[in-house]
Amino acid sequence: MIIPEETIENIRESNDIVDVISEYVALNKKGKSYVGLCPFHKEKTPSFSVSQDKQIFHCFGCGEGGNVITFMMKYHNIDFIEAVRRLADRANIIIPENNGGFDKEKMDLKKKLFKVTREAAVYFYRNLRSNHEGLAYLNKRGIGPDIIRKFGLGFANQGWNDLIDYLKTKGYDEQTIEKAGLVIKKDGGGYYDRFRNRVMFPIFDVRNRIIGFGGRVLDDSKPKYLNSPETLIFNKGFNLYGLNLAAKQQSGRKMIIVEGYMDAIALHQFGINNAVASLGTALTKEQARLLKRYCDEVIICYDADTAGQAATLRGLDILSAAGCKVKILNIPKGKDPDEYVRAEGPDAFRRCYDNAEPLIDYKIRRKSQGFDVSTTEGKIGFVKSCVEVLNSVEDPVTVDAYIKKLANETGISASALYEEMARFKKNGQNTFEKHISGKTRYNNNIDGQKLYLEPAYLKAEKSILSMLYEDSSLFEKIARSIGWDDFNDGVYREIAHIMYEKLKNKENIIPGSVISIFQNPDDMKKAAAIFERTVSVKENDIDKVINDFVNIINKSKLMKRKDFLVSKMKTFEKKGDVEQSVKLLKELGNIEKQLKTL
Repeated sequence: MIIPEETIENIRESNDIVDVISEYVALNKKGKSYVGLCPFHKEKTPSFSVSQDKQIFHCFGCGEGGNVITFMMKYHNIDFIEAVRRLADRANIIIPENNGGFDKEKMDLKKKLFKVTREAAVYFYRNLRSNHEGLAYLNKRGIGPDIIRKFGLGFANQGWNDLIDYLKTKGYDEQTIEKAGLVIKKDGGGYYDRFRNRVMFPIFDVRNRIIGFGGRVLDDSKPKYLNSPETLIFNKGFNLYGLNLAAKQQSGRKMIIVEGYMDAIALHQFGINNAVASLGTALTKEQARLLKRYCDEVIICYDADTAGQAATLRGLDILSAAGCKVKILNIPKGKDPDEYVRAEGPDAFRRCYDNAEPLIDYKIRRKSQGFDVSTTEGKIGFVKSCVEVLNSVEDPVTVDAYIKKLANETGISASALYEEMARFKKNGQNTFEKHISGKTRYNNNIDGQKLYLEPAYLKAEKSILSMLYEDSSLFEKIARSIGWDDFNDGVYREIAHIMYEKLKNKENIIPGSVISIFQNPDDMKKAAAIFERTVSVKENDIDKVINDFVNIINKSKLMKRKDFLVSKMKTFEKKGDVEQSVKLLKELGNIEKQLKTL
């Protein structure tokens, strides 16, 4: 989807960065800025700064920075378009479609569906108050008024038309009610309520909008649970039950995922407020990506039965692929989370939580159950299976640790295990080979520090842009020495173009607006850094400093051109094209002369 630049700018301007960030971070006024604890890394002393004047944020601890859109992208782990959408919703701004117009009919229908599902939830909630069977069921499960209110639990009456008749009195037509998934069309015409004689669980999205329902029977009739069908606002593979509540629990950025509504509700009732539930489906990639926005570690806690174990194994790899650190919570005595926390209490559950098994340990333990490790044959089979598990691990330190652990437990030497890993190919090259040949992302570090030195020309380009922002009176002096299109770096060149145009027209440069032209968070961070730095230069040295920066940039461009020409000359020489080689040689001579003057 393409969002017009003027719309993005309107959305950014309508969302003051201090107002938005203060919804997530406790900010205190300090001079011209606001400061708080950085949400992107652990710290005890505030190093996170938000500038209302510049409409940007910057952390002096971890280096993160950008505008209000960047913050939403980083905080929620979402892309540029989704961040703009959320801010548009916050400011009640409608985003045009690709053709520049609006899909008004679709947008109006979505609004109606959100309203009708909320009205239905209110109806179910009120019904529960006067339904003795529904209240008795919830009381039996230990669910009191506070939790009923927190989750908006309700009850669908026995009648076939109770809900539809109620919603019609509120002005909703039958077609809209059907599109919300609340009624079913009869073959002979007319409609009847989808949910009847069931305890109702409203399903909220992360913006606290009701998008659908789950309903549970009070007896043994089937189906035990019934969910809303797929609608314009509800896709169960893209949502998680209770995420609207759990997402507010930012401490530790951990989530527990359970199978059922009652499991999640029971954990919340006992103060374990970071629990969510899948919506009657196997965990999907979309749900995993959604979780990753709000947590770094997922503790998966499915029922201990065979189906639950199979679901656990599928979910592990999906979550891991989404970038989550994954652990498995094993509940004693084969109980489900709801049963266990009610029987043993929250402290016992938290002990299980604290002892959750890391993904690799869980997989290895599962492998061991298929082999008799007391026999040589069983031990060999077990080790080969473990090697298969370890080949999916990218971190060489982790691989080393588990190799040593396996060697100690099985009596098979570490060198033999490494050899087995080297023989086990995965996607053309295994983890161990990447480790010993240095072809992983980990070899770019010494003591955790990235081996990267910023080229001199990048420092020069960044410094010139910072000087322009700090002192617009330098524009004519700088513009005479270097054009915006002379900048080597793509991000800096784009910023130079904007700043040159603004200053030429005597317009103010607004950092937040400049950053908005980029959609990649790294580019936005790079742009933000320009407006956070100050180049300290004595007034008498300004001309010399500008000249030095310009020479560094020009030298870099000439060197790149020189390398290109040398490469082209070799190609022409191989072809025997003497005429073209001579032309390039003349240009090379001119470049050499220019380099000597710099």
